[in-house]
Amino acid sequence: MVSDSKSPIESKLIDLAALRQNSVLFAALSDADAWELIQLARQESLPAKHAVFQVGQAGDSLHIVLRGSVKVSLLSEEGKEAILSILGAGEVFGEMSLFDGEPRSATVTTMEPCHFLVLRRQVFLPFLEKRVHVMLELIAEMSKRLRATNDLVGNLSFLNLSARLARILLNLVQQYGKVTPNGIVIGLKLSQEELGHLVGVSRESVNRQVRIWVDSGLIDYDHGTLVVLNSDALFREALAS
Repeated sequence: MVSDSKSPIESKLIDLAALRQNSVLFAALSDADAWELIQLARQESLPAKHAVFQVGQAGDSLHIVLRGSVKVSLLSEEGKEAILSILGAGEVFGEMSLFDGEPRSATVTTMEPCHFLVLRRQVFLPFLEKRVHVMLELIAEMSKRLRATNDLVGNLSFLNLSARLARILLNLVQQYGKVTPNGIVIGLKLSQEELGHLVGVSRESVNRQVRIWVDSGLIDYDHGTLVVLNSDALFREALAS
């Protein structure tokens, strides 16, 4: 069930610095413009394992994750899932639909109960039309991030499995890691199949690499819970080619 609220957005719910880091749109806005735009959004909640939207569906909104996490994925013609990313609090998805209104290019599914801010295109376009300077900033910011994305994709394509998996785990540590006496626990359960989808390889390939790292004391993995025992070694794995 979806809950929908029109109540004013409290500033304590929003980290503008995080939004600017994760969103082309908010990176181009002043503080005043950003808060004015945020107040045009609505709050929505969804339960775990619920599709926020599906690939091919009409797109007309940007979502800001206030609480919970979602996975962004695609399905092959054979029905095999490829996880493009996992997003948590402070992160943004669906941004391009605000500008082009085109169908969704991926499916987004909640991994746990989630609370969002949802900004609709019908309220965003009138906001943007009054701010030509924001349009120019957006063009510059989009160009910058497109170049960075091209560099990232090019670099990842030359990495071996262990380096790619290590980088995925380090990214999850940054987002969901909690330091405990037993190591850094990644507070998001992921099956080996889901890890394979994140890296772009089979579950069997990930299983072999995970076993190697468990046997060497680099990580611990039990029923979907990952614990990084040696972050320095994992970082060295991420730098290997």
